[in-house]
Amino acid sequence: MNGLWLYLHFPLLPLEMQCTADSRKAAVLLDARATRLELCNAAAQAQGLESGMTVAHALSLVPELHLLQANTQQAAQQLEGLALWSGRFSARVSLQPPCGLLLELESMLRYFRGLGALWENIQAQLQTLELSCISATGHTPLAARVLALDGGFCAAGATEHLQRLQSVPIERLELDARLCAQFRGLGFSRLGELLALPATELAHRFGAGLTAWLERLTGQSPDPPRYFTIPATFLRELPLAYEVERTEALLFGLRRLLVQLEGFLRAHYWRAVRLQLELLQRQGQQRLQLGHAQGAQSAEVWLELCRLRLERTVLARPVVGLRLGVTECRDIESGVEDLFSTARAKDAPAQLLSRLQMRLGKQALYRVMPSEDYRPERSWNRAPLEGPLPVLPVTAGLRPLWLLNAPERLPPDAVGCTVELLQGPERIVSGWWDQQPVRRDYYIGRWVDGRRGWLYREPDGGWYLHGWFG
Repeated sequence: MNGLWLYLHFPLLPLEMQCTADSRKAAVLLDARATRLELCNAAAQAQGLESGMTVAHALSLVPELHLLQANTQQAAQQLEGLALWSGRFSARVSLQPPCGLLLELESMLRYFRGLGALWENIQAQLQTLELSCISATGHTPLAARVLALDGGFCAAGATEHLQRLQSVPIERLELDARLCAQFRGLGFSRLGELLALPATELAHRFGAGLTAWLERLTGQSPDPPRYFTIPATFLRELPLAYEVERTEALLFGLRRLLVQLEGFLRAHYWRAVRLQLELLQRQGQQRLQLGHAQGAQSAEVWLELCRLRLERTVLARPVVGLRLGVTECRDIESGVEDLFSTARAKDAPAQLLSRLQMRLGKQALYRVMPSEDYRPERSWNRAPLEGPLPVLPVTAGLRPLWLLNAPERLPPDAVGCTVELLQGPERIVSGWWDQQPVRRDYYIGRWVDGRRGWLYREPDGGWYLHGWFG
């Protein structure tokens, strides 16, 4: 099954996905019996720890070592989360348990303007995840996997892949241990030496299974992968390796959840409008609601809103896990964005409103909605920022941007002395039905210092200032 494939191998995934507080601390993953080290992070390796070492020996070298237990169910969820993240690069992603992803790339090259640009994009995004990863391309799915397990490789053509496969040691081919021992006994050490032998001789001596494997590797027989199906809803959970008592320490783990969210939204061509973040604790949880005025896809946009929301959150108890879900989405309008676009400048006002809401609280901001009343002080109401934009009524005259809370009475000689009438009158007679009637003649006036105000005269001849024009 020739084409172009990318294999992402995460050798420390079960360990690194649990280290979501401080990756600089030495941490290890224990084996099933919890007696030996199975995986060691970079900090642990730097202090002399290695896989296979006993726990007692490791603790004698690093007393503050953090020990983590493997969790099969969490490992599967972690790999699915990475599949959601990788959806921004390919619509065809295959899970390769326990620590790998396979992405079909050939159909995506023209969108990313070639393999070089796509490769750089993927490597940059991998750095933000802070996960160890070995990447390799291949002209078949199996070739990409073999080259990734051998240290990585990047090329666009089948010729380059076949040439690179020649040098792969037989021990790294994930073949049966007994079969590898036979190869060593015969003096074979590299994959190229097996590929040079006639297929019939290999099948006769080592069985048809080996030749079938080599045919899938080189592309002589099809090897279609099973693709991951993007779920219809987003609800992801991330356990923390440490009890977190400061909200800013939650941002590291949140970033990993939010990049999964971005991949989910891009795959469905949606924007998230509302999220629910649950801070899981030993007893209970704290729920935080997050919103964006117009909806957003970007993980960085949502991370900033989470940071602002967490700044004014007091933790009731230490946090041991995070759960993130989408409670409201909307489709991306046709022509506004494509799968690979960045946020448009037109989203800046919505982003600003969302930041203010996260920092000041949801009730601190509102918008003005028109009311069916001609009295200026009763012609509008406060309304939430969410929802459709209001349809403003057509008025007979100009209205000021700043309406005073209560009209201010002007001195008797103000009009004609310090105020020049520029426009008017506009008569407003209303309110007879609720025993608060008004009968006013409104004018636009200019003060001697150049300010323009909206003033009116009562039937008794008194003048009042009701608002200022911008």
